[in-house]
Amino acid sequence: MARMGESIYDLIPPVMQVREKDPMYQSKFPKDLVPTASTFGMHNTSKPGVKNVGGALADYDGPHPARKPHATFGKPDYRPDPTNILRKTKPELPEPKAFEYPLPVGRRPSLPKAEELPKKPLHPPPKNFVQANAVENILSQPKKPPPPVDWKKKPSFGKIPQYLVNIKKEIQDEYEYMRAMAEAQASAAPEGMRLMGNEEKDALILDLKKKWDAVNAEYQKTSTLSLASLDTIGKIKRKEQYEAQLAQIEKDIEKLSKPVIWIHKDD
Repeated sequence: MARMGESIYDLIPPVMQVREKDPMYQSKFPKDLVPTASTFGMHNTSKPGVKNVGGALADYDGPHPARKPHATFGKPDYRPDPTNILRKTKPELPEPKAFEYPLPVGRRPSLPKAEELPKKPLHPPPKNFVQANAVENILSQPKKPPPPVDWKKKPSFGKIPQYLVNIKKEIQDEYEYMRAMAEAQASAAPEGMRLMGNEEKDALILDLKKKWDAVNAEYQKTSTLSLASLDTIGKIKRKEQYEAQLAQIEKDIEKLSKPVIWIHKDD
């Protein structure tokens, strides 16, 4: 049956049960780390509007940090500081004085007056250029001719110029080099062969040219240049013979034009 009304047990204070507090939560991440994809403090920076998109634990700002040292949360407060009030004492300032321009080191002379200026004619008299030129020519001294040069007294008179000495030396060196090459080629000649000399080569080329002129003259004398005149087999063969001789002589001249030619010693 439920108890109704007052009871003596109400005078006993109830026992208060104290609940134990849980330990304060401590995050395993650094407390000064920027949250992932944070947009705070990204204005006026080169970042793309968000920071730490990948959730990196290391806070690397780089050359353009996202957290500004002067940034504030909200609008800045420009109200005066109540602790910085006016004091009774004030700093003593010097008495104001009139400003004086410093004097120059040396004063310049005063400008001359209009009466002191020399008077000049407004229109100078005309000049007689004919008379002035005549007087100038009469009073002028004739020009002296330069003294003659005595070329025999020059230190380089009668001496060979240095550039000619250098050219002669270069030519002599080239002759020596060519002679050494010819001797080296002659020493390296195959067995039973000798090197043809330049005089012998020039003589053969001259003889071949004379022979070519003679064959060409006979070729021009004949009437084989016209196709209408080639009516017999003898004329055609004679024309082909002359052309073959001319071609062979030209090949021989081309072969003799080579710098090195080896021939048999018995030739």
